[in-house]
Amino acid sequence: MRVRGRCPSCGTDRLLPGRDAQGQPLCRDCAGITRDFFCSRCGFEGLLLGGRLCEHCTLSGRLTGILDDGTGRPNPRLLPLHNLLVGMDRPKGRLVWLNNPQVPALLRDLATGNIALTHEAIQQVPIWRTAAYLRDLLMECGVLPRQDRRLLLFQRWLAECLAATTDPVHEQLLRHFAHWHQLRKLQAKADVGPLSVSTVSRPPRPVPSSPGSPIEAAHRRR
Repeated sequence: MRVRGRCPSCGTDRLLPGRDAQGQPLCRDCAGITRDFFCSRCGFEGLLLGGRLCEHCTLSGRLTGILDDGTGRPNPRLLPLHNLLVGMDRPKGRLVWLNNPQVPALLRDLATGNIALTHEAIQQVPIWRTAAYLRDLLMECGVLPRQDRRLLLFQRWLAECLAATTDPVHEQLLRHFAHWHQLRKLQAKADVGPLSVSTVSRPPRPVPSSPGSPIEAAHRRR
């Protein structure tokens, strides 16, 4: 059902679900298949899912419902994301992605405004891997302004690291050092071109119970 090409019998370029005596793919007409495989919505000939819809139309319908902003229609700000996902090749991969319950839940929160459509709000989402991938898509379709993804991931890691530092004096020093030195340096490099993995490689997480170690590390880096 995923084999397409030119039928060797009639020369038509279409779905080739049949086989001849030698095992060569044939179109349904030449193979004598009576069932048709045309989508009831768009007319595309291919694999049909529920409601005799092709994978693209099934994906479009699911996204339309998930991105509903409460008015019965998709959030207008997220229509570029809808179009990007539906326009991608291999819609099966997008349908599998939507089967992860975290994904539609996050998309609904963005559509209804429970989570703001900003880098800062998405940065706070606990399921960071899902959020990071979705944020990449939102930047690709223009919903969010482009920022260096490695810089964004580093900022998230830094926030978690600072939150785990129990000594307020250490936390303040590390925060000042990270924001006024490390992040400024990384932002300057990101303005020139994409950051490499080595540029934002994470140092070992400081152990809060080791007195003075985070401060000494910060001073050494200065």
